[in-house]
Amino acid sequence: MRIFAILLFSIFLSCSNEKKTDCNYITDYYPNTVKAEVEFYLGNYDKAYEYYRKAFENCNAIKLGAHHDTDMFAKVCVELGKNDLALDYIEKTIEKGGTLNEFQSDSIFDKILKSSRGKKIIAEYDKKREEYLNSLNIELRNELQEMIAIDQSLVGKQRERDSIFKINDLRLVEIFEEFGYPNEQVIGNYGIDFTYADPTILLLHTDDSIRINYFIPKVKEFIKNGKCPPYVLGTMYDNLALFNDKPQTYGTYKSQDGGYANMISDTSKVNTNRAEIGLPNLKMTEKIERLKPQ
Repeated sequence: MRIFAILLFSIFLSCSNEKKTDCNYITDYYPNTVKAEVEFYLGNYDKAYEYYRKAFENCNAIKLGAHHDTDMFAKVCVELGKNDLALDYIEKTIEKGGTLNEFQSDSIFDKILKSSRGKKIIAEYDKKREEYLNSLNIELRNELQEMIAIDQSLVGKQRERDSIFKINDLRLVEIFEEFGYPNEQVIGNYGIDFTYADPTILLLHTDDSIRINYFIPKVKEFIKNGKCPPYVLGTMYDNLALFNDKPQTYGTYKSQDGGYANMISDTSKVNTNRAEIGLPNLKMTEKIERLKPQ
């Protein structure tokens, strides 16, 4: 009986690992986490919990770009009295580059941070933070910051910019092939040195041909694997369209007068496009913007 139980557990573990491997963040993760975020802001913590748990069934929770799912889930768990699980996700957040101050500055975490396990997390924080910082590719971060600085310094000098863009295109291909998408777990977030290193602006300045044939499919793969936020790809598509005097089809650019800048009138098509890259539909996006604390 014991051998059978061990075998059964091994099969379950194997299936669990297979599910994680098969995760597609576009279809399995983002549709659930966006619903969880809405329910969280509405104070429906039970519903938020269920949506997050569904997302985490097949995919690892992320803290990436605007998707602070590990810390959001920690807050949901505290609200529901699931303190051990909340502490699990506080630890996950710290491992992914979040700071302890994010939790210490929110009174909702006061009680669990005073628990024996909470005190242990606090005591070990400096070591964990150092481990995270040491894991980052700071050399690549500095290089990307320099590429962005040069890009921005040549505004209005189109001939020079075109030359720099071509150089950056080739280097970004090398970076993507060697390091994958340079996200927060690769080069760190803005809070590391308060200077942007995110490559999005460089991707928006890529040549049309290489963007269509290499960067767009490559970035979509990164999104599927949970390595890049969907918004990056949406802006790449829309930037390309608007630059070529065509209407945007993903609704990532807002107009200064309100609404969306030169977007196709068929919003159902826009929403279909957004779903295909992991973005919530326009109404859901606008709802989150209204509900999110400013």
